[in-house]
Amino acid sequence: MKLVLKTLAFLILLPAISVFQVQAQTAQNEDLPNPRNAFLRSLAMPGWGHYYVDNNNWNRGKYHMAGEVVLILSYFGLDARANSLENDFYTLALSKAGTELSDKSREYLIAIGSFDNLDAYNQEQLRLRNWDNVFPDTPEYRWNWENRDLRNSYESAREKVDRNRSQLPALVALMVSNRLVSGLSAFIRARDMGKNLPEASFSYVNGLGEPGATLNLRFNF
Repeated sequence: MKLVLKTLAFLILLPAISVFQVQAQTAQNEDLPNPRNAFLRSLAMPGWGHYYVDNNNWNRGKYHMAGEVVLILSYFGLDARANSLENDFYTLALSKAGTELSDKSREYLIAIGSFDNLDAYNQEQLRLRNWDNVFPDTPEYRWNWENRDLRNSYESAREKVDRNRSQLPALVALMVSNRLVSGLSAFIRARDMGKNLPEASFSYVNGLGEPGATLNLRFNF
Protein backbone atom coordinates (compact mmCIF):
# COMPACT_ATOMS: atom_id res chain seq x y z
CA MET A 1 0.00 0.00 0.00
CA LYS A 2 2.81 2.43 0.87
CA LEU A 3 4.53 1.66 -2.38
CA VAL A 4 1.33 2.42 -4.29
CA LEU A 5 0.91 5.76 -2.49
CA LYS A 6 4.53 6.73 -3.22
CA THR A 7 4.09 5.82 -6.84
CA LEU A 8 0.91 7.91 -7.12
CA ALA A 9 2.59 10.87 -5.42
CA PHE A 10 5.55 10.55 -7.76
CA LEU A 11 3.29 10.50 -10.84
CA ILE A 12 1.42 13.57 -9.59
CA LEU A 13 4.61 15.55 -8.85
CA LEU A 14 6.49 14.47 -11.95
CA PRO A 15 4.87 16.94 -14.40
CA ALA A 16 5.25 19.84 -11.97
CA ILE A 17 8.91 19.02 -11.30
CA SER A 18 9.65 18.71 -15.02
CA VAL A 19 8.06 22.07 -15.77
CA PHE A 20 9.96 23.70 -12.92
CA GLN A 21 13.24 22.25 -14.17
CA VAL A 22 12.73 23.50 -17.73
CA GLN A 23 11.61 26.94 -16.55
CA ALA A 24 14.55 27.25 -14.16
CA GLN A 25 17.08 26.31 -16.83
CA THR A 26 15.49 28.64 -19.39
CA ALA A 27 15.37 31.56 -16.98
CA GLN A 28 18.98 30.95 -16.01
CA ASN A 29 20.15 30.97 -19.63
CA GLU A 30 18.13 34.06 -20.51
CA ASP A 31 19.41 36.04 -17.53
CA LEU A 32 23.07 35.28 -18.22
CA PRO A 33 24.95 37.78 -20.41
CA ASN A 34 26.40 36.23 -23.55
CA PRO A 35 30.23 36.50 -23.55
CA ARG A 36 30.31 36.87 -27.34
CA ASN A 37 27.80 39.73 -27.24
CA ALA A 38 29.77 41.40 -24.45
CA PHE A 39 32.95 41.21 -26.55
CA LEU A 40 31.31 42.58 -29.71
CA ARG A 41 29.69 45.46 -27.82
CA SER A 42 33.05 46.53 -26.41
CA LEU A 43 34.60 46.35 -29.86
CA ALA A 44 31.95 48.80 -31.05
CA MET A 45 32.31 51.07 -28.00
CA PRO A 46 34.68 50.30 -25.10
CA GLY A 47 32.73 49.94 -21.85
CA TRP A 48 29.46 48.96 -23.51
CA GLY A 49 30.21 45.27 -22.98
CA HIS A 50 30.75 45.82 -19.25
CA TYR A 51 27.47 47.72 -19.03
CA TYR A 52 25.73 44.86 -20.83
CA VAL A 53 27.16 42.29 -18.40
CA ASP A 54 26.24 44.25 -15.25
CA ASN A 55 24.84 47.76 -15.54
CA ASN A 56 25.00 48.18 -11.76
CA ASN A 57 28.72 47.51 -11.54
CA TRP A 58 30.68 48.49 -14.64
CA ASN A 59 33.36 50.78 -13.24
CA ARG A 60 36.08 49.23 -15.39
CA GLY A 61 33.89 49.78 -18.42
CA LYS A 62 33.60 53.46 -17.52
CA TYR A 63 37.39 53.78 -17.55
CA HIS A 64 37.59 52.18 -20.99
CA MET A 65 34.80 54.44 -22.26
CA ALA A 66 36.41 57.57 -20.81
CA GLY A 67 39.73 56.60 -22.33
CA GLU A 68 38.11 56.17 -25.73
CA VAL A 69 36.52 59.62 -25.53
CA VAL A 70 39.90 61.17 -24.67
CA LEU A 71 41.61 59.34 -27.55
CA ILE A 72 38.94 60.37 -30.07
CA LEU A 73 39.04 64.01 -28.97
CA SER A 74 42.85 63.97 -29.10
CA TYR A 75 42.80 62.52 -32.60
CA PHE A 76 40.41 65.08 -34.03
CA GLY A 77 42.09 67.88 -32.09
CA LEU A 78 45.53 67.06 -33.52
CA ASP A 79 44.11 66.61 -37.00
CA ALA A 80 42.29 69.95 -36.86
CA ARG A 81 45.44 71.66 -35.55
CA ALA A 82 47.52 70.15 -38.36
CA ASN A 83 45.00 71.25 -40.99
CA SER A 84 44.98 74.80 -39.61
CA LEU A 85 48.77 75.04 -39.59
CA GLU A 86 48.94 73.57 -43.08
CA ASN A 87 46.56 76.21 -44.39
CA ASP A 88 48.72 78.87 -42.72
CA PHE A 89 51.99 77.81 -44.31
CA TYR A 90 50.34 77.23 -47.70
CA THR A 91 49.13 80.82 -47.58
CA LEU A 92 52.52 82.05 -46.36
CA ALA A 93 54.35 80.33 -49.22
CA LEU A 94 51.96 81.74 -51.80
CA SER A 95 52.04 85.31 -50.51
CA LYS A 96 55.70 85.60 -49.43
CA ALA A 97 57.53 83.14 -51.66
CA GLY A 98 55.32 83.27 -54.75
CA THR A 99 54.69 79.53 -55.08
CA GLU A 100 51.53 77.42 -54.98
CA LEU A 101 51.91 74.28 -52.85
CA SER A 102 48.77 72.44 -53.91
CA ASP A 103 49.57 69.10 -55.61
CA LYS A 104 53.28 69.53 -54.87
CA SER A 105 55.40 66.69 -53.50
CA ARG A 106 56.59 66.44 -49.92
CA GLU A 107 60.15 66.89 -51.21
CA TYR A 108 59.16 70.24 -52.68
CA LEU A 109 57.51 71.38 -49.44
CA ILE A 110 60.71 70.52 -47.54
CA ALA A 111 62.94 72.19 -50.15
CA ILE A 112 61.29 75.60 -49.98
CA GLY A 113 61.66 75.58 -46.20
CA SER A 114 65.41 74.93 -46.49
CA PHE A 115 66.42 77.26 -49.34
CA ASP A 116 65.63 80.85 -50.16
CA ASN A 117 64.87 80.16 -53.82
CA LEU A 118 64.78 77.49 -56.51
CA ASP A 119 68.20 78.39 -57.94
CA ALA A 120 69.93 77.96 -54.55
CA TYR A 121 68.24 74.58 -54.08
CA ASN A 122 69.12 73.25 -57.55
CA GLN A 123 72.73 74.42 -57.28
CA GLU A 124 73.09 72.48 -54.01
CA GLN A 125 71.63 69.32 -55.57
CA LEU A 126 73.95 69.58 -58.55
CA ARG A 127 76.95 70.08 -56.26
CA LEU A 128 75.96 66.92 -54.34
CA ARG A 129 75.23 65.12 -57.63
CA ASN A 130 71.65 64.43 -56.58
CA TRP A 131 70.46 64.66 -60.17
CA ASP A 132 67.05 63.14 -59.46
CA ASN A 133 66.27 65.80 -56.84
CA VAL A 134 66.58 68.77 -59.17
CA PHE A 135 63.31 70.62 -59.87
CA PRO A 136 62.58 72.03 -63.33
CA ASP A 137 63.27 75.74 -63.67
CA THR A 138 59.71 76.72 -64.60
CA PRO A 139 57.27 79.25 -63.12
CA GLU A 140 55.37 76.39 -61.52
CA TYR A 141 58.36 75.43 -59.37
CA ARG A 142 60.08 78.75 -58.77
CA TRP A 143 60.02 80.38 -55.35
CA ASN A 144 61.83 83.27 -53.74
CA TRP A 145 61.40 84.17 -50.07
CA GLU A 146 61.27 87.86 -49.19
CA ASN A 147 63.50 87.23 -46.16
CA ARG A 148 64.86 84.37 -44.09
CA ASP A 149 62.56 84.99 -41.12
CA LEU A 150 59.51 84.25 -43.29
CA ARG A 151 61.14 81.07 -44.53
CA ASN A 152 61.88 80.00 -40.97
CA SER A 153 58.25 80.69 -39.98
CA TYR A 154 57.11 78.51 -42.87
CA GLU A 155 59.46 75.68 -41.92
CA SER A 156 58.43 75.84 -38.26
CA ALA A 157 54.74 75.52 -39.17
CA ARG A 158 55.46 72.66 -41.59
CA GLU A 159 57.41 70.72 -38.95
CA LYS A 160 54.58 71.18 -36.43
CA VAL A 161 52.16 69.69 -38.97
CA ASP A 162 54.44 66.68 -39.43
CA ARG A 163 54.75 66.18 -35.66
CA ASN A 164 50.99 66.40 -35.13
CA ARG A 165 50.18 64.00 -37.95
CA SER A 166 52.89 61.55 -36.89
CA GLN A 167 50.95 61.05 -33.64
CA LEU A 168 47.69 60.11 -35.35
CA PRO A 169 48.62 56.46 -36.13
CA ALA A 170 49.66 55.96 -32.49
CA LEU A 171 46.28 57.25 -31.32
CA VAL A 172 44.50 54.87 -33.71
CA ALA A 173 46.60 51.97 -32.37
CA LEU A 174 45.65 52.94 -28.80
CA MET A 175 41.96 53.02 -29.76
CA VAL A 176 42.21 49.53 -31.24
CA SER A 177 44.05 48.26 -28.16
CA ASN A 178 41.48 49.85 -25.85
CA ARG A 179 38.67 48.10 -27.71
CA LEU A 180 40.39 44.72 -27.60
CA VAL A 181 41.27 44.96 -23.90
CA SER A 182 37.76 46.14 -23.04
CA GLY A 183 36.23 43.37 -25.15
CA LEU A 184 38.33 40.62 -23.57
CA SER A 185 37.62 41.95 -20.10
CA ALA A 186 33.86 42.01 -20.74
CA PHE A 187 34.01 38.54 -22.33
CA ILE A 188 35.81 37.05 -19.31
CA ARG A 189 33.44 38.72 -16.87
CA ALA A 190 30.37 37.41 -18.70
CA ARG A 191 31.87 33.93 -18.87
CA ASP A 192 32.79 33.93 -15.19
CA MET A 193 29.28 34.98 -14.19
CA GLY A 194 27.98 31.73 -15.68
CA LYS A 195 30.61 29.74 -13.80
CA ASN A 196 29.62 31.19 -10.41
CA LEU A 197 25.92 30.44 -10.66
CA PRO A 198 24.57 27.46 -8.68
CA GLU A 199 23.92 24.34 -10.74
CA ALA A 200 20.61 22.58 -10.19
CA SER A 201 19.82 18.96 -10.95
CA PHE A 202 16.72 16.86 -10.38
CA SER A 203 16.25 13.17 -9.89
CA TYR A 204 12.99 11.27 -10.01
CA VAL A 205 14.45 8.49 -7.87
CA ASN A 206 15.32 9.00 -4.21
CA GLY A 207 18.48 7.86 -2.48
CA LEU A 208 16.99 4.42 -1.84
CA GLY A 209 16.19 3.87 -5.48
CA GLU A 210 12.49 4.30 -4.94
CA PRO A 211 10.23 6.69 -6.87
CA GLY A 212 10.57 10.22 -5.52
CA ALA A 213 11.93 13.66 -6.28
CA THR A 214 15.40 14.83 -5.31
CA LEU A 215 16.75 18.34 -5.87
CA ASN A 216 20.51 18.89 -5.87
CA LEU A 217 22.15 22.33 -5.78
CA ARG A 218 25.85 22.90 -6.32
CA PHE A 219 27.54 26.24 -5.72
CA ASN A 220 30.82 27.13 -7.46
CA PHE A 221 33.27 29.36 -5.65
